[in-house]
Amino acid sequence: MKRILLQEVKQNLCRLKMNDMAAELEQALEIAGKNREGHLTFLDNLVKKQVKGVNDRSLQRRIKKADFPEILTFENFDWGFQPGLNVEYVKDLAQLGFIEKRHPLLIFGKTGTGKTHLAIALGIRACEFKYHVAFYTAQDLLRQLHATLLNDTTNQLIAEITRLDLLILDALGFIRTKPEYASLLFDLVNACRQRVSLIVTSNISFEEWGQTMGNPSVTNAIVDRLFEKACLINIRSGRSYRTEGPNAPKLTSE
Repeated sequence: MKRILLQEVKQNLCRLKMNDMAAELEQALEIAGKNREGHLTFLDNLVKKQVKGVNDRSLQRRIKKADFPEILTFENFDWGFQPGLNVEYVKDLAQLGFIEKRHPLLIFGKTGTGKTHLAIALGIRACEFKYHVAFYTAQDLLRQLHATLLNDTTNQLIAEITRLDLLILDALGFIRTKPEYASLLFDLVNACRQRVSLIVTSNISFEEWGQTMGNPSVTNAIVDRLFEKACLINIRSGRSYRTEGPNAPKLTSE
């Protein structure tokens, strides 16, 4: 009789889309019996399982939608590798106040210094706090914006992006540019201004962006808007994880 009732309760929980509670019910009953828990404590523990399951799946959906190239977090970041990195400042940024204030964050550093890792770690942390995030390489987003010129949907794509809380624009420096890229980037940055927090990583200084984008005057306008109220992480003199890190190829002498 108890087994029939148990199955009926589990089926009803599934009908109500409380699958986590249904899956945990038998174990929760066993634990409650062993610990002599009261009814309210038992119910509280079971409901928490459901809430955790819902939150975990919601987080995974936000991370998937953000389209990070890989999962990189602060937990697997080597804080001691870059002696010039202001660790306290980065950890303060991890509280995400810059997103709440809609301020940009610019991360400069030569190749392999951990710029993308920091950007993704901040993005994943933002997902954990239920912010809407998207990750693009600068080349890919500019290519997508350029493609919209053919069917006049540029404003539509930019409007979609401005519904985000955080846009990560990675590797602004490795650009195979087209004449329209500078103006498209200006339109994007201008639309995001005070509406969407931007994280921009670059292996070159902002003084070199004009040469890279091929339009110094428009690029200067972009820089002007990005640097307004911007936070800055500068690891341009840092070491490269790829050539000096623990997993870097070891040179052997014969």
